[in-house]
Amino acid sequence: MASLSITAISDPVCPFCYLGLLRLNRALALYRKTVPGASTAPIAISWHAFLLDPNAPRRTSQPMLSKMASRWGEALVPEKKAQLRDIGLREGVEFNLGARIGSTVEAHRLVALARRMDPKGEEGLEHKVSQETMQMYFEGGGDITSTDDLVGAASRAGIDAEEARAWLESDEGLEEVQLEVEEAVNMGIKGVPRFIINDKFIVDGADDVGVFLEQLVLAREEALGNQKE
Repeated sequence: MASLSITAISDPVCPFCYLGLLRLNRALALYRKTVPGASTAPIAISWHAFLLDPNAPRRTSQPMLSKMASRWGEALVPEKKAQLRDIGLREGVEFNLGARIGSTVEAHRLVALARRMDPKGEEGLEHKVSQETMQMYFEGGGDITSTDDLVGAASRAGIDAEEARAWLESDEGLEEVQLEVEEAVNMGIKGVPRFIINDKFIVDGADDVGVFLEQLVLAREEALGNQKE
């Protein structure tokens, strides 16, 4: 049986990271359904941190639309809003532009908690937390820096709410996040998402489901070949 490990490098306020997650989900469903012997094969997904705005102050947010205006100017906000909506509609998602953006360090720390609770990825907790966090932000119009909103995402993913709150109100996992960000920079990554399958097969950006599926199959074939040697 060929197991797969997937490392996803992302930032939860990146719309293409959310699209990439959703397309990975679809590719994995197809992989399990269509590839002989893959329906029960172990797949571990680990989410690693990248900071699109490393200088953003922690636990401080502003409306997404204000961020757009400060970055591109008021005149371009309608165009950027339309682009963002179009990005979401590619996966049948309606982005909520009432979200609040800021440092994603706490969101990444929440993933670090999930990893500590599920170190081998057997329960898929990192993936669940990442998906709930991005859904909270992009579809729920949540605040990516809000402890309450992040606790809600953690709870929906299966983490005890009080445990998540205690973790977020501390600095637990901060060093782990910082090391992941440094590693991504050292790898030369300047944009996200990047998905690395079995430490070799790479999908950059929110590529088509077919591209994800192709790389999953290639990784599986190599793993099976290594088992025969």
